[in-house]
Amino acid sequence: MQHMQHQPSTAHVQAHPIQVVDPRNHYNSIPLAAPIVSPQAFNSCDMPPDLWCDSRESAAACGVEQQCQRLRRKPIKITLIYEALCPFCQRFISNQLGVVFNSLRGHFELEMVPWGNSRLLPDGSFSCNHGQKECDANRLQSCVLDQLQVKGALPFIVCFEKNIFSQSVEQSWRACTAFVRSHEREIKHCYDSEKGVQLQRIAAQKTFSARPQPIVEVPYLLINDYSPTTENNDLNVMLFPQLLGKWAKIYNRK
Repeated sequence: MQHMQHQPSTAHVQAHPIQVVDPRNHYNSIPLAAPIVSPQAFNSCDMPPDLWCDSRESAAACGVEQQCQRLRRKPIKITLIYEALCPFCQRFISNQLGVVFNSLRGHFELEMVPWGNSRLLPDGSFSCNHGQKECDANRLQSCVLDQLQVKGALPFIVCFEKNIFSQSVEQSWRACTAFVRSHEREIKHCYDSEKGVQLQRIAAQKTFSARPQPIVEVPYLLINDYSPTTENNDLNVMLFPQLLGKWAKIYNRK
Protein backbone atom coordinates (compact mmCIF):
# COMPACT_ATOMS: atom_id res chain seq x y z
CA MET A 1 0.00 0.00 0.00
CA GLN A 2 1.14 3.54 -0.61
CA HIS A 3 0.63 5.71 2.45
CA MET A 4 -0.27 9.37 2.22
CA GLN A 5 2.52 11.94 2.45
CA HIS A 6 2.14 15.50 3.69
CA GLN A 7 4.31 16.92 0.91
CA PRO A 8 3.97 16.08 -2.78
CA SER A 9 6.89 14.57 -4.57
CA THR A 10 7.64 13.74 -8.17
CA ALA A 11 9.41 10.54 -7.11
CA HIS A 12 7.58 7.29 -6.45
CA VAL A 13 6.92 6.79 -2.78
CA GLN A 14 7.96 3.54 -1.18
CA ALA A 15 5.07 1.87 0.58
CA HIS A 16 5.16 0.70 4.12
CA PRO A 17 5.11 -3.08 4.24
CA ILE A 18 1.66 -4.54 4.69
CA GLN A 19 1.20 -5.61 8.25
CA VAL A 20 0.62 -9.27 8.87
CA VAL A 21 -2.50 -9.51 10.98
CA ASP A 22 -3.15 -12.48 13.21
CA PRO A 23 -6.41 -13.91 11.87
CA ARG A 24 -7.39 -14.91 15.40
CA ASN A 25 -7.63 -11.24 16.29
CA HIS A 26 -8.89 -9.87 12.97
CA TYR A 27 -12.31 -9.50 11.44
CA ASN A 28 -12.75 -8.62 7.77
CA SER A 29 -14.70 -5.46 7.14
CA ILE A 30 -18.17 -6.39 5.89
CA PRO A 31 -20.16 -3.26 6.81
CA LEU A 32 -22.97 -4.74 8.86
CA ALA A 33 -25.26 -2.50 10.84
CA ALA A 34 -24.55 -2.79 14.55
CA PRO A 35 -26.82 -5.69 15.57
CA ILE A 36 -28.79 -5.97 18.77
CA VAL A 37 -28.04 -9.50 19.84
CA SER A 38 -29.97 -11.28 22.56
CA PRO A 39 -28.02 -12.80 25.48
CA GLN A 40 -29.36 -16.23 24.47
CA ALA A 41 -27.86 -15.89 21.00
CA PHE A 42 -24.38 -15.37 22.39
CA ASN A 43 -24.52 -18.82 23.95
CA SER A 44 -24.46 -20.41 20.50
CA CYS A 45 -22.68 -17.70 18.51
CA ASP A 46 -19.02 -18.64 18.79
CA MET A 47 -17.82 -17.38 15.40
CA PRO A 48 -16.26 -14.05 14.33
CA PRO A 49 -18.67 -11.41 12.96
CA ASP A 50 -17.52 -11.74 9.35
CA LEU A 51 -19.08 -15.24 9.33
CA TRP A 52 -22.46 -14.33 10.80
CA CYS A 53 -24.17 -13.94 7.40
CA ASP A 54 -22.60 -17.02 5.81
CA SER A 55 -25.80 -19.04 6.28
CA ARG A 56 -29.29 -18.78 7.72
CA GLU A 57 -28.15 -20.99 10.59
CA SER A 58 -25.21 -18.76 11.54
CA ALA A 59 -27.38 -15.64 11.27
CA ALA A 60 -30.00 -17.19 13.54
CA ALA A 61 -27.38 -18.38 16.02
CA CYS A 62 -25.97 -14.86 16.29
CA GLY A 63 -29.31 -13.06 16.31
CA VAL A 64 -28.68 -11.02 13.16
CA GLU A 65 -31.21 -12.51 10.73
CA GLN A 66 -32.82 -9.14 9.96
CA GLN A 67 -29.47 -7.42 9.39
CA CYS A 68 -28.27 -10.20 7.07
CA GLN A 69 -31.57 -10.15 5.19
CA ARG A 70 -31.18 -6.41 4.53
CA LEU A 71 -27.79 -7.06 2.93
CA ARG A 72 -29.48 -9.21 0.29
CA ARG A 73 -31.79 -6.47 -0.96
CA LYS A 74 -29.21 -4.54 -2.96
CA PRO A 75 -25.85 -5.24 -4.68
CA ILE A 76 -22.66 -4.51 -2.81
CA LYS A 77 -20.91 -1.28 -3.79
CA ILE A 78 -17.11 -1.07 -4.00
CA THR A 79 -15.42 2.32 -4.33
CA LEU A 80 -11.76 2.38 -5.36
CA ILE A 81 -9.82 5.45 -4.20
CA TYR A 82 -6.59 5.62 -6.21
CA GLU A 83 -4.07 7.81 -7.99
CA ALA A 84 -2.90 7.21 -11.53
CA LEU A 85 0.87 6.90 -10.96
CA CYS A 86 0.84 4.94 -7.71
CA PRO A 87 2.63 1.64 -8.53
CA PHE A 88 0.41 -0.30 -6.14
CA CYS A 89 -2.73 1.17 -7.72
CA GLN A 90 -1.40 0.34 -11.17
CA ARG A 91 -0.82 -3.29 -10.23
CA PHE A 92 -4.20 -3.59 -8.52
CA ILE A 93 -6.08 -2.15 -11.50
CA SER A 94 -4.06 -4.01 -14.14
CA ASN A 95 -3.83 -7.41 -12.45
CA GLN A 96 -7.01 -7.72 -10.39
CA LEU A 97 -9.74 -5.16 -10.93
CA GLY A 98 -10.50 -5.77 -14.59
CA VAL A 99 -10.58 -9.55 -14.21
CA VAL A 100 -12.78 -9.44 -11.10
CA PHE A 101 -15.16 -6.91 -12.65
CA ASN A 102 -15.71 -9.16 -15.66
CA SER A 103 -16.09 -12.36 -13.66
CA LEU A 104 -18.55 -10.88 -11.13
CA ARG A 105 -20.30 -8.39 -13.41
CA GLY A 106 -23.82 -7.72 -12.23
CA HIS A 107 -23.07 -8.86 -8.69
CA PHE A 108 -21.53 -5.61 -7.46
CA GLU A 109 -21.42 -1.91 -8.25
CA LEU A 110 -18.00 -0.38 -8.89
CA GLU A 111 -17.08 3.28 -8.43
CA MET A 112 -13.60 4.65 -9.26
CA VAL A 113 -12.24 7.88 -7.77
CA PRO A 114 -8.90 9.05 -9.28
CA TRP A 115 -7.56 11.42 -6.62
CA GLY A 116 -5.59 9.60 -3.90
CA ASN A 117 -2.92 11.75 -2.27
CA SER A 118 -3.51 14.86 -4.37
CA ARG A 119 -4.07 18.16 -2.58
CA LEU A 120 -6.22 21.21 -3.20
CA LEU A 121 -4.08 24.35 -3.01
CA PRO A 122 -5.30 27.77 -1.78
CA ASP A 123 -5.26 29.18 -5.33
CA GLY A 124 -7.62 26.42 -6.52
CA SER A 125 -4.97 24.37 -8.31
CA PHE A 126 -3.94 20.80 -7.49
CA SER A 127 -0.71 19.26 -6.24
CA CYS A 128 -0.23 15.55 -6.86
CA ASN A 129 1.94 12.99 -5.14
CA HIS A 130 3.81 12.08 -8.33
CA GLY A 131 3.89 15.52 -9.90
CA GLN A 132 2.03 17.22 -12.74
CA LYS A 133 2.00 14.08 -14.85
CA GLU A 134 -0.19 12.41 -12.25
CA CYS A 135 -2.49 15.44 -12.00
CA ASP A 136 -2.99 15.26 -15.77
CA ALA A 137 -3.56 11.49 -15.69
CA ASN A 138 -6.07 11.76 -12.84
CA ARG A 139 -7.97 14.48 -14.69
CA LEU A 140 -8.04 12.45 -17.91
CA GLN A 141 -9.41 9.41 -16.12
CA SER A 142 -12.07 11.54 -14.41
CA CYS A 143 -13.20 12.65 -17.87
CA VAL A 144 -13.24 9.10 -19.23
CA LEU A 145 -15.28 7.91 -16.25
CA ASP A 146 -17.69 10.81 -16.65
CA GLN A 147 -18.26 10.06 -20.34
CA LEU A 148 -18.40 6.26 -20.25
CA GLN A 149 -19.23 5.31 -16.66
CA VAL A 150 -17.18 2.54 -15.05
CA LYS A 151 -18.32 -0.32 -17.29
CA GLY A 152 -17.23 1.48 -20.44
CA ALA A 153 -14.22 3.24 -18.92
CA LEU A 154 -12.52 0.31 -17.19
CA PRO A 155 -10.92 -1.29 -20.31
CA PHE A 156 -9.36 2.08 -21.16
CA ILE A 157 -8.16 2.64 -17.59
CA VAL A 158 -6.58 -0.83 -17.41
CA CYS A 159 -4.77 -0.15 -20.69
CA PHE A 160 -3.76 3.34 -19.56
CA GLU A 161 -2.36 2.14 -16.23
CA LYS A 162 -0.24 -0.46 -18.03
CA ASN A 163 1.31 2.27 -20.19
CA ILE A 164 1.54 5.38 -18.01
CA PHE A 165 4.48 4.25 -15.86
CA SER A 166 6.91 4.35 -18.79
CA GLN A 167 5.12 6.73 -21.17
CA SER A 168 3.69 10.23 -21.12
CA VAL A 169 0.01 10.95 -20.62
CA GLU A 170 -0.33 11.77 -24.33
CA GLN A 171 1.45 8.57 -25.39
CA SER A 172 -0.67 6.47 -23.02
CA TRP A 173 -3.81 8.17 -24.31
CA ARG A 174 -2.91 7.37 -27.92
CA ALA A 175 -2.06 3.77 -27.03
CA CYS A 176 -5.52 3.22 -25.54
CA THR A 177 -7.90 5.39 -27.59
CA ALA A 178 -9.31 2.32 -29.34
CA PHE A 179 -11.27 1.66 -26.14
CA VAL A 180 -12.95 5.10 -26.22
CA ARG A 181 -13.00 5.84 -29.94
CA SER A 182 -16.62 7.01 -30.18
CA HIS A 183 -16.15 9.40 -27.23
CA GLU A 184 -12.66 10.67 -28.04
CA ARG A 185 -13.70 14.25 -28.89
CA GLU A 186 -15.86 14.68 -25.77
CA ILE A 187 -13.14 13.30 -23.50
CA LYS A 188 -10.48 15.60 -24.96
CA HIS A 189 -12.79 18.60 -24.58
CA CYS A 190 -13.42 17.67 -20.94
CA TYR A 191 -9.70 17.21 -20.29
CA ASP A 192 -8.79 20.58 -21.82
CA SER A 193 -11.62 22.53 -20.19
CA GLU A 194 -12.84 23.56 -16.76
CA LYS A 195 -15.03 20.46 -16.67
CA GLY A 196 -12.03 18.22 -16.05
CA VAL A 197 -10.98 20.46 -13.17
CA GLN A 198 -14.48 20.33 -11.67
CA LEU A 199 -14.53 16.53 -11.92
CA GLN A 200 -11.26 16.41 -9.99
CA ARG A 201 -12.77 18.61 -7.28
CA ILE A 202 -15.63 16.13 -7.01
CA ALA A 203 -13.11 13.28 -6.71
CA ALA A 204 -11.30 15.22 -3.98
CA GLN A 205 -14.52 15.73 -2.02
CA LYS A 206 -15.38 12.04 -2.30
CA THR A 207 -11.93 11.12 -0.97
CA PHE A 208 -11.93 13.67 1.86
CA SER A 209 -15.43 12.72 3.03
CA ALA A 210 -14.70 9.01 3.54
CA ARG A 211 -15.95 7.76 6.92
CA PRO A 212 -15.37 6.51 9.53
CA GLN A 213 -11.67 6.16 8.67
CA PRO A 214 -9.80 8.84 6.67
CA ILE A 215 -8.06 7.75 3.48
CA VAL A 216 -4.37 7.49 4.40
CA GLU A 217 -3.10 5.11 1.73
CA VAL A 218 -3.89 3.99 -1.80
CA PRO A 219 -5.37 1.89 -3.22
CA TYR A 220 -8.23 2.12 -0.71
CA LEU A 221 -11.50 0.21 -0.99
CA LEU A 222 -14.72 1.62 0.45
CA ILE A 223 -17.41 -0.99 1.00
CA ASN A 224 -20.93 0.44 0.68
CA ASP A 225 -19.33 3.86 1.31
CA TYR A 226 -17.75 2.53 4.53
CA SER A 227 -14.01 3.06 4.95
CA PRO A 228 -12.38 0.27 6.97
CA THR A 229 -9.22 0.56 9.04
CA THR A 230 -5.92 0.52 7.16
CA GLU A 231 -5.22 -3.00 8.43
CA ASN A 232 -8.53 -4.23 7.05
CA ASN A 233 -7.98 -2.31 3.83
CA ASP A 234 -4.62 -3.98 3.32
CA LEU A 235 -6.27 -7.39 3.61
CA ASN A 236 -9.21 -6.36 1.44
CA VAL A 237 -6.84 -5.28 -1.34
CA MET A 238 -4.65 -8.39 -1.08
CA LEU A 239 -7.62 -10.78 -1.01
CA PHE A 240 -9.97 -8.74 -3.19
CA PRO A 241 -11.06 -11.51 -5.61
CA GLN A 242 -11.76 -13.98 -2.79
CA LEU A 243 -13.50 -11.50 -0.48
CA LEU A 244 -15.59 -9.94 -3.22
CA GLY A 245 -16.71 -13.38 -4.32
CA LYS A 246 -17.81 -14.10 -0.77
CA TRP A 247 -19.54 -10.73 -0.33
CA ALA A 248 -21.31 -11.08 -3.67
CA LYS A 249 -22.77 -14.41 -2.58
CA ILE A 250 -24.01 -12.88 0.67
CA TYR A 251 -25.53 -9.85 -1.04
CA ASN A 252 -27.12 -11.87 -3.83
CA ARG A 253 -28.36 -14.82 -1.81
CA LYS A 254 -32.11 -15.27 -2.06
